[in-house]
Amino acid sequence: MTAHIPDGLLTPLPPQSRTGRSPTPDSPALPEPSSAERSAIRRSLTWQQRAALRVLARTPSRIRQRATGTLYVDTQTSAHIAIATWHALERKGLAHRDLAAHPASAIGQRLALTPLGVSVLNDISGLTFPPSRAQLWPPDPPSHFTCAPTRRR
Repeated sequence: MTAHIPDGLLTPLPPQSRTGRSPTPDSPALPEPSSAERSAIRRSLTWQQRAALRVLARTPSRIRQRATGTLYVDTQTSAHIAIATWHALERKGLAHRDLAAHPASAIGQRLALTPLGVSVLNDISGLTFPPSRAQLWPPDPPSHFTCAPTRRR
C-alpha cells in the first residue's frame, strides 16, 4: 500500500527565487552574484541553513517519504536537516531537487546546491567548493528507481 501525499506538498516552486535568479542549474548561465548580493543572502541565513549548505555540498542527500506520508531529508550521515530548512533553501534559490523523481521511490528526490548556493557557501566558509556541487548525484538514475511505488496485488 502506498502512502498518500497531501495536495500542495510536492508542488513545484516558481522558477524565480526572491533574488530573481533561477534556482535550477539547467538554466542559462547567470553572472556571478555581486559581493553585495552574496552579503545580503549570507545575512538572511539562519545557522541551520548555513549548516545545511555545508552538508549538501559534502554528501549526496535526498528527500524521502516515510510510510506515514511525511517527507524528510536523508543525508546518509548523522547530520539532520529539517524539511522546513530545506524548503527555505529552495525558496532562496540556494538549493534544488529532482522534481522528476517521487520521494517514495527507491532513491527519493536527489538534492543539490544551485550555482548561487555554491557561491554563497564559498563566501561563508572561506573554502572553495567546485561548481560540480551544483549537479544532482547520482546522475540520471533509471526510471524504475525514480517512479512512485505501485500497489502490489
